[in-house]
Amino acid sequence: MQIPVIKNELAGALSALGKLVSRTSLIKAYQGIEIEGKANMLYFRTRNVIEQIEFRLFADLENDFPAILVEFEQFRQAVRNCKNKTLKFEIDCREVFIDDVKMAPVKGSFPQKEQVPDQDICVMELPSDTLSALSLLAPITDRDTNANKRADTRRILTGINISGDGFTATDGKELSNIPLKLGTNGSITIPFPLALLATKAFGESGRLCTWQKNEDTHFDLTLGEWTWSGKALNGNYPKWKQIVSERTDATHYVNIQDDQAEHLMRYLKSIPDDPRNFNSVKVSRLPDAPGNLHLESSNGMLFNIHAEFDPNWNGLAFRVRKEFLLHLLDAGHRKIELNDELSPIVGTGGCGKYITMPIRSAKPKQEASNQMETQTNIHPEQDEPQTIREEEETVSVQNPPHPQESTPQTPIPNTNLNKENPTMETNNITHVESAPVQTFTPNHESAKALPSIDELIAGIEAFKSTLKTLSDESAVMSRRIREFALAQRQKDREYKQTKRTLDRVRVASGAA
Repeated sequence: MQIPVIKNELAGALSALGKLVSRTSLIKAYQGIEIEGKANMLYFRTRNVIEQIEFRLFADLENDFPAILVEFEQFRQAVRNCKNKTLKFEIDCREVFIDDVKMAPVKGSFPQKEQVPDQDICVMELPSDTLSALSLLAPITDRDTNANKRADTRRILTGINISGDGFTATDGKELSNIPLKLGTNGSITIPFPLALLATKAFGESGRLCTWQKNEDTHFDLTLGEWTWSGKALNGNYPKWKQIVSERTDATHYVNIQDDQAEHLMRYLKSIPDDPRNFNSVKVSRLPDAPGNLHLESSNGMLFNIHAEFDPNWNGLAFRVRKEFLLHLLDAGHRKIELNDELSPIVGTGGCGKYITMPIRSAKPKQEASNQMETQTNIHPEQDEPQTIREEEETVSVQNPPHPQESTPQTPIPNTNLNKENPTMETNNITHVESAPVQTFTPNHESAKALPSIDELIAGIEAFKSTLKTLSDESAVMSRRIREFALAQRQKDREYKQTKRTLDRVRVASGAA
């Protein structure tokens, strides 16, 4: 049975189908693509252990045929090599041919897919901008490959939460919510939709069906001609409403026009990475040009654009990572709201709301000195630190700060740094138990000799880079050794073959 298939439609679908193919899996079925014909529709499916994606293509079938499993890579290569706009797709005795090229069969079969039950299910109608919303949230999800080795409270951040309030994603440092009318009060956290994003089914509406089986939650998401199904992530998603709430107390804002935002995005993309300083960008207003937004990267790259500030902006300045500012602008947000340089940064005006935390600088000299005097019961004059360190703030997803709180200490700093006062050097504090006055001068030289946290982080990054370089060099040397061994074996074979040839010639000449 020959079936005409348009090449472009099938070739475009294979890029998404290939996202779930496990090319190194010990289960051979997961290395193939399943093809089935039923009711004038061709079904193409691939899957991994927990997910399956299916593409439906209309075709004029003479007869239905059961599912056939063939090798995915050979099938994709045959479709690509076809020079005609219409493929010559043929099914004969459970064998698949494309332009007379026989596809290699794969032993085994796909596990039985969980069917959507007739009752006890939750159905959400998905609007036409569903895939666009998922693509905007993709950079904000936690893509850490070691997430599965961590606690469930962190693993849940690798997915995207879908509820009656829309789609929500966070990685613990930034958070975005896109409100969509889904007509349900349920909530589910789907895995990262890598295959679904590759379908490019933009503008397609659909529905999401979820149901409970034993202790697992299953889902079946349909968008246009695609169906993606699997298991949802277990665990409780963070109470993000405590972070993204109605802000009525924002005292400062800056508005950026669309044309200026395009220039700003190009500038941010041109800034080289600076992990030691968290890729920070300082945002402020030029004192001599109140209508200009001034940006300065950690490596000294300057940039100015026109913007509209609130009347009380004055000398406010804050630092934020360039990636976070790019995510804010990519979502269409053109208004940035905040209270001060330590409060949450909220982007509005685009798709939903976006929130992140600024990079917090060290406390001023006088404030740190007062705290040290209180703790030691002495009153020495403290010297100003030689360097001001900065640490990256994170959005707390377990006990997040409420945006309406005005206390600047509300943001929770990164837990792998000093939680109380990261700029306080304990070696500079003299503890005197029974004397009311200072007995000696603190040894500042020994304190200065201690490396800062930034230096330690930079040393670790340099060490990682050295290890990676050594690993690459080791791989190159191993490959060269294998190539040399192969060349040596080839020379040995040539030598033996030449020797045998000479022996036969010698015998033949002696016999003559």
